[in-house]
Amino acid sequence: MKLKLAAALLAAGLPLASMAFAQGTGPADAAVIDTCLKTAEETGGFGGACVGLVADPCIKAAEGTNDDVAKWRACAARELAIWTQKTNEALKKVEAGGFADVIKAVKDSQKTFAASRDRFCVVFDKIEPGMYKGDASYCRLRETANRSLSLIKLGAAVNEH
Repeated sequence: MKLKLAAALLAAGLPLASMAFAQGTGPADAAVIDTCLKTAEETGGFGGACVGLVADPCIKAAEGTNDDVAKWRACAARELAIWTQKTNEALKKVEAGGFADVIKAVKDSQKTFAASRDRFCVVFDKIEPGMYKGDASYCRLRETANRSLSLIKLGAAVNEH
């Protein structure tokens, strides 16, 4: 798990030194999001309310500390690791559906997703810290989570029968 977190921190453009604050990523964090997603599924919701459930309390706890911006970024990376895993799981479920045209469309779009997300999110590193706590890292979290939520829905749809 630490290796996955380190990879997420690096992908989010964070130094590994931030890992100390983000180290809490684990089964309990994933369970918070899983519970929320299960509730959303049961009620027919999209799951958008599940985004930020790990990062936001972490960011709030880091406010007013030394180097709080770096800690905010680490908090975002902590949840980004969870959504990245959820995305990978959803991609496998889409593939399991067996629809060649759907699989091709998803694979083609995934090839450009991370680059597009990163080009967009970097602008948040240029605005006043605190306007979007966690800067580009939080943007990557939100963009990845939204992508994951769509892929989860698609995976469920192509595996209904």
